Amino acid sequence: MSKTGKTFLCAALTGALVLTAAGAADGTGGLSPQGARAYTEILDTAVSICGSERIGTDGLWDGICLARLIDFDGDGTPELYYAGAAADGPFFQRLFTYADGKAVQLDIPGEVSNFGTDVSPAARLFVGEGRAYLVDGHEVIMSGKPVTYYTKQGNSAAAALTYTEMLGEFPNEAEHICTLDGESISYAGLQAALDDFTAGMTEASYSFWASAGVGESPAGTVAATRQALRTLTNPTAQVSTHRVTVDGKAAAPAAYEINGNNYCKLRDIAQLLRGTAAQFEVTWNGAAQRIDLTDGAGYTSVGGELAALPTGGKAAELTGASVYLDGQRLDLTAYNIADNNYFKLRDLGAALDFGVTWDNGTRTVAIDTDAPYAAE
Repeated sequence: MSKTGKTFLCAALTGALVLTAAGAADGTGGLSPQGARAYTEILDTAVSICGSERIGTDGLWDGICLARLIDFDGDGTPELYYAGAAADGPFFQRLFTYADGKAVQLDIPGEVSNFGTDVSPAARLFVGEGRAYLVDGHEVIMSGKPVTYYTKQGNSAAAALTYTEMLGEFPNEAEHICTLDGESISYAGLQAALDDFTAGMTEASYSFWASAGVGESPAGTVAATRQALRTLTNPTAQVSTHRVTVDGKAAAPAAYEINGNNYCKLRDIAQLLRGTAAQFEVTWNGAAQRIDLTDGAGYTSVGGELAALPTGGKAAELTGASVYLDGQRLDLTAYNIADNNYFKLRDLGAALDFGVTWDNGTRTVAIDTDAPYAAE
């Protein structure tokens, strides 16, 4: 798709775009911190290649200029959609999901849509509760070329609906000839079907022309998406005010609250569980540069355990600390705060199989070393 063209053509042709307000601000939903880190790395790589959003000499956006976090299939984990162009190159788009511990690119059309002509690049999305569609079409105004609504099924992109529309030939030029998923349909029937298909959804139609009033501007969406991801990769940690008990007795581990979860030092938890059915040893394996845990072994104190934390918020950074339990690597969420690693308490409970429950009435986290771990 060429980026050459005249601005007046854009103004004339983008009437094909349905210009509506953007959807609500995207959220991270059930995306894991590791998923947020993977999405951030993908965006950073794209920006390093194409540059940040900027207006080109031709009046079109350049660089990575559009990014959204959208849950396409309602599984709770949003996908990462982004679009942009290298200097004066064609506009492209990518869609990623995060599953099984890695980011997976979904197979969508590589170039953004141009519903009018090749000088009207655009991205059109419908976003609703538990579903979303990316609309793909190229020079489709009454041309009979297909328009396809893409969604996500499993870890793949899938066409959810395809339609065509064109005008009849002389002497029936005013007649609309339409199909829906390969079947003939009247023009009124097609419009009703499309309305039903996207009922209750919010439409966002982005124009890659930077002219004011021409479509919805993608400006700022990349920064907003990055900021949303940072709430998981680089959050502000607050000293936890929750009560903690171990087998019914009050305990005071050094703990921070991050995004509604408690994060503790490994050695604090090992100290608290020493002598119980859930005890474990913590050692540093210098040769392998990792933390080794030994299930069932008594903890050896090194000093400094259960020290009180200073008040106030602290900057936290997601860390890939390597932790092994009896020789097997653990998948734990951990943040580095003031040069110490803090681990998600529920992750530790799941790995070492001790109970972790929450009593909202008393604001108490209860650790039960005799009970097996049960997911929330």
